[in-house]
Amino acid sequence: MILDDDEELGEIMQPVLAKYGMDLKLAFTPTSAFEQLEKDRFDVLLLDMMLPELDGMTVCRTIRASDKPYAQIPIVALTARAELTERIVALESGIDDFVAKPVEMRELVARLGAVVRRRRAEAVQDVAVPDVAVSATAELELSAAQMTARFAGYVVNLTELEMQIVKVLADAHGKTVSRAEILEQIGYAQQNDPAMIDTIIYRVRQKFRDQGLQPDFIKTLRSQGYRIETRN
Repeated sequence: MILDDDEELGEIMQPVLAKYGMDLKLAFTPTSAFEQLEKDRFDVLLLDMMLPELDGMTVCRTIRASDKPYAQIPIVALTARAELTERIVALESGIDDFVAKPVEMRELVARLGAVVRRRRAEAVQDVAVPDVAVSATAELELSAAQMTARFAGYVVNLTELEMQIVKVLADAHGKTVSRAEILEQIGYAQQNDPAMIDTIIYRVRQKFRDQGLQPDFIKTLRSQGYRIETRN
């Protein structure tokens, strides 16, 4: 389904996506979209971020906060804006991917397929995911249930994206992980600037600094990436 107040855009997309076996339903207002989500099951939602009734970010947050079956529907944002900070906020609000306007249809088809495949793989993996991931020296503990990280006795709350990135570093057991590798492992290799990783790691470091932890345990290796430095 596409939620976009531009009626012409949806009508143009329908026959093109049909050639790839995709049946696109149209919604021109958030009210209409939620009515359709209540009645039918959709594989993915294309969401315009600049809607007159409700902005796309609010729509996304409403969907993710819902206790309805559609709460976990993959969401691909249609946006003319591509600022790094806005992308990070959108990702942490529950957006799965982005397509820039004007839409290039081959790219759209590729992203829709990738998002659906990624979500299906995550659904399988979620069957048996341990709550706590511990580094090789047991200094770092990540609680997926509480969304917290503990290092050297200091505990901070993490967003989902922060949690994913720190876990990638923890699973590397002290080895350096490049920005590109981190993006690939968290499922955002295709569309995001590696600078996104720098921004999020800076925020994680700052959270621990605010709790009194010095020096940083996530180390930057210039032109190489990041690694977790243990104290044992």
